[in-house]
Amino acid sequence: MQTTELNQLVQDYQRLFHKVLRKCSIFPGQPDYEDHMQELRLLFFLKAKPYESRGLFEAECNMSYLYRFLLWSIIDKKRKKDPKENEVNDEEVLYLQQAEANYSEVDFLDEFLTTYNQLQEKDQKKVLALLENVDLSRQNRHRYRMRLRELFKKNR
Repeated sequence: MQTTELNQLVQDYQRLFHKVLRKCSIFPGQPDYEDHMQELRLLFFLKAKPYESRGLFEAECNMSYLYRFLLWSIIDKKRKKDPKENEVNDEEVLYLQQAEANYSEVDFLDEFLTTYNQLQEKDQKKVLALLENVDLSRQNRHRYRMRLRELFKKNR
């Protein structure tokens, strides 16, 4: 068939395309409506192209055959594009948040360790005493904290 005849044939079968999309629950106004419509036009065009004339095409490919062919092509396309694959469930979000928190904790611990290694031995003992919650008086605990704050501020 010639291109002009094929284009006219595609125009004549527009109602069939709309019917197929309606059956697949794809309606005008949906974001992918035009994409599916173009897909149907292309499939129909490729199906009709090998025939020499419109009469031969319509004799061999009746309306019910074309309807089923186009319907199942859209159904197959929708199956391949499973919308559940693109959805993010709450469990995945929580897992990613926990993993991110773990990374930030590792970064903090790494920074702490490098600062700790730069301290003098007596200051390292003070850090350990505070971390291990050794029985310290309130006064000593306060002094250790103030001293360590100064040191950590200098090392930043």
